[in-house]
Amino acid sequence: MWRIPTDVPQVAVPNGLKLAEVTVDTPLDEVFKHWKESGGVILKHMLTTAEADQITTELESRLDSVQRGSRVPHEDLAAFHGTKTKRAGDLINHSATFRERILENDFIHAICKRCYSEGGHNGDYWLSAATTLNASGPQPAQVLHRDLTSYPPYAQLGPEGTEPQINFLFAFSDFTDDNGATRIIPGSNKWPFHQRGNMEQTIPAEMKTGDCLLIGGKVIHAMGENKTETERKCIQLTVIPSFLTPAEAHPFIIKLETVRKLSKRAQRFVGFRSQYPRGSPGLWTKDYIELALHLGLDDLPGAMEDLQHVLNQPKQWDTIDYDKM
Repeated sequence: MWRIPTDVPQVAVPNGLKLAEVTVDTPLDEVFKHWKESGGVILKHMLTTAEADQITTELESRLDSVQRGSRVPHEDLAAFHGTKTKRAGDLINHSATFRERILENDFIHAICKRCYSEGGHNGDYWLSAATTLNASGPQPAQVLHRDLTSYPPYAQLGPEGTEPQINFLFAFSDFTDDNGATRIIPGSNKWPFHQRGNMEQTIPAEMKTGDCLLIGGKVIHAMGENKTETERKCIQLTVIPSFLTPAEAHPFIIKLETVRKLSKRAQRFVGFRSQYPRGSPGLWTKDYIELALHLGLDDLPGAMEDLQHVLNQPKQWDTIDYDKM
């Protein structure tokens, strides 16, 4: 039974904290402390204003090709999408600066690696989505939600379960209370999942251009109401364990010529190399071996050298005693 009960009294309250602000120089222990405490943390100065503007310029043609609002004739889905929101994917083909400063960002990968390695998690991760969330106003707020509902079994694990999803929400314009800054209920990541909260319990994640909001799949949040006539510009980078299905079908979207420009880490991140969750002999393979060989992205020695850190990780879910084989 994956459904979360809806008839439970709503009694949970926020933790009363403001969202902490950190930088790339902040120790990961501190970043994770704040993140786990409130469900979100603001990563300051992830991009310079010039870098953000350059990415925006490089994506102009991509954004021009996408309509505002959803094309899906479903009232609830259209409302969740945002009637005046542009959700454009396929960013990786169109922006070299996005690839260099976000897709290849060491701080982002350090956060992902730690999150998906601790607490007995699977040890591997890949990109679910990289899309714009450019919300023009006036436009009402999204419904409050937890992102983990994209993967129903996680609803049964409760707040103590492993993290199903990470979202990095990059500000490409200033995020304010008036123009639709993401609203979050601090501490709701620790609530039982039958506690849904309400908009009065939220606070706005106000940011400057180039800042980034980091949230997990358990925290209650929503895109805020845009009360202005301006556009709130955002790119979301969503990361999941590599045994889950991504929101975007990257191998069918990203051109191989683009992928060849990426590091091996980034190639695996976008699904052009095989995935190796802890204890698995490999997922997303060809002939039971590394996908990069089939795609001509690597030779066998190069692929094996790249995978040593994966092959040597503890296989704690295995029933095989490799030492006695």
